[in-house]
Amino acid sequence: MSDTFTAVPGLRRVARLLCAGCGLLLLGAAAATVWLPGWAGTVVALALWVAGIAATLPSAGGCIAVARQARLESGRPDLFLERNAVRSEEQLAQRRLPAWRALRRRLAAIAFGHRHLVGDAVRIRALHDIRATLDAQGCLDGLPFMEEMAAFCGREAVVYRVVDKIYDYGRSRRMRRLDDCVLLMGQRCDGAAHAGCEAACYLIWKSQWLEPLSEASPQVMTQDAPLAPPASGASDPATVYSCQYTQLTAASNAMSQGDWRGLLGPWVVGNVTATAFWVAVATRAFNALQLRRGGLCYPAQPPGGNDKTTQVLALRPGQWVRVRSSTQIARTLDKNSKNRGLWFDRDMLKHCGSMRRVRGRVQKIIDIHSGRMIPMKTACITLEDVHYSGEFQGFGEQHDYLYWREAWLEPVDPGSGGNAATPTP
Repeated sequence: MSDTFTAVPGLRRVARLLCAGCGLLLLGAAAATVWLPGWAGTVVALALWVAGIAATLPSAGGCIAVARQARLESGRPDLFLERNAVRSEEQLAQRRLPAWRALRRRLAAIAFGHRHLVGDAVRIRALHDIRATLDAQGCLDGLPFMEEMAAFCGREAVVYRVVDKIYDYGRSRRMRRLDDCVLLMGQRCDGAAHAGCEAACYLIWKSQWLEPLSEASPQVMTQDAPLAPPASGASDPATVYSCQYTQLTAASNAMSQGDWRGLLGPWVVGNVTATAFWVAVATRAFNALQLRRGGLCYPAQPPGGNDKTTQVLALRPGQWVRVRSSTQIARTLDKNSKNRGLWFDRDMLKHCGSMRRVRGRVQKIIDIHSGRMIPMKTACITLEDVHYSGEFQGFGEQHDYLYWREAWLEPVDPGSGGNAATPTP
């Protein structure tokens, strides 16, 4: 396989042939309406129109995929992230809200059952009111209300994402439906009630725990939550912890792959912009075609080099780093795209070549499968504002931090140029 995807002539040829095929099908449809009389012309024209439209999406996706890969290889910002930057916490804090909110709100309520839109100002209900909604296990619809959430009660906040699906890490490894939930800007778990777990997951709020505010801008947290301070004493390895992310299966329902609500809902509620939505959908259509024909998909990653060398840079919070190129990172990966057990996710390719600030080191997290605290054999690095975009998870809204090996980063002087950090969704 070639190191690059834009350098493969066959990929561009596929995109051109798809575009040409679409044009011929649509021209044939137009001709059929003129030259074939009666029902025959109508049926043929309709069939050609449907085929032409069906071929348009993967053909457009091919062109978009080639352009996106060229951006990736030149270190320029990813097209999906760039088009969705207006949905970042920084932009939403400035009240950069999705347009057509009244129409969106009606559609969200009627077609998708959502009470909130991205950018809504809310107040978190008082702790005693929230506790009145919980069952004997401290859950509402299977979702726990955690002790770390109590500090936010009574505060005003802004809806960052409307959650209608989650990725079930612990059991099925599939997307599952999670009803009537949102993420609030800047509100991540600090692990204080869970032995200092450093995963910093976004807290998930049920709509029943919130009440609406006026359109006036509330006072909200807009910065990434810092890493939790180490808990005093060592955590007991035999202790089994329960948190929102260990209980995601119980709090969610099975979701079919053809669930149209999961595809369109994120755009209606404002999780993604219209242009970011179509960039992702077209790319997905092209990738589906490529998988069927055994071709390259976007994003393409060079083959692993199986170099398991561990690099220790002693990176500190606030320090600037540059994410190494995909070719450099690939040399550190095995055939499964892992380095010492840590997977280099394709969502991480979007950040190759960019300059970022170090958020901190992750040295222990709660294992989603067992509920036990596990120490990292090699500490991972998190970067400010760098988390899963959700594009490759059906616009999944969890926005967990991406974990990096130090070998995938290099310290830089912020004045040295390069692709400095840009707001990401």
